[in-house]
Parts: sequence; structure tokens; C-alpha cells
Amino acid sequence: MRYEGSGAVQEMVPQILQFLTQAVPAYDLAKKLVYTPDLAGLADQVADFAKMTNTGQLLLVRNDLPAEKAVTVILFMAQLAGKMGRRDSEALSIEEIATGVGRAPKTIRNVLVTLQRSGLIDRADRGRYHITTRGLMNLEQSMKALPKQGGPD
Repeated sequence: MRYEGSGAVQEMVPQILQFLTQAVPAYDLAKKLVYTPDLAGLADQVADFAKMTNTGQLLLVRNDLPAEKAVTVILFMAQLAGKMGRRDSEALSIEEIATGVGRAPKTIRNVLVTLQRSGLIDRADRGRYHITTRGLMNLEQSMKALPKQGGPD
């Protein structure tokens, strides 16, 4: 198999995907059935809600998110920070989550139980939590419905 082309990235990606779909029919089927998180796209969506400091501290910049959503946003940010080398671990402690979202640790504990039962987060080790693939999928879907800062409500 061989494909040659030239042009801007925005033009080439659809052409390459079309080529793969025709050359490898199973690719089209796999593309429909396999979930691959769009971390860059999700980071763009989350950027209005949370920020990361140079030291890897994660902070919610909007306080209008429900507690469950705020926790999943902070845990997603921790995953990104870990992948970028800004943090040693992609998991956060209850205290780190509470500080990041600006809520009491007791509130965070209650939210974590609910999110864990829903399969949106997992316990990484004693007292530390990380977002699951299901949590990423849920966050991607739910972020599209949230209004942007300064946008129409």
C-alpha cells in the first residue's frame, strides 16, 4: 500500500482517512466502534474551566460547575499534566482535588463515591484517584453542552 499527497494538514488528514477506509475496510469499522479519547479537543473544551500552573497545580477557574463535573475536569487535567511531564502521577489525592475545585474534602469524598460507582473514576492507590476511559467519554460528551465563559446561557 502506498499513498502520496501534499497540502495543508487540514486537507491531508481527511484524504488519508478516506484512503485508509478504501484500502483497509476494517479500519472504517474499527473507527466506528473503537473509542479513542480526543485529548487535545477535550483540553480545548476544558480550558475555559480549569488551568494548570507551571508547577503542575490544577485549579478550577469557574465555580459554576456541579461538584461531579468539577472533579472529573480536575482529574482530566491531572491526566494531561502527567502525560506532559508536569506531574509525577496522573492520580490526585482527596486534598489535591478539594483544593483544585475549591470544595470541602468531605464534599469531595461524597462525590468520589458517586463517580466511582458510575465507573467514571477509579482509585489508583490509597486515597488517590484518576479518571477512567468511561470518565473521559462522559466528560467529552458533557462538555459540549456547557456554556462557554461569557457566551449565551
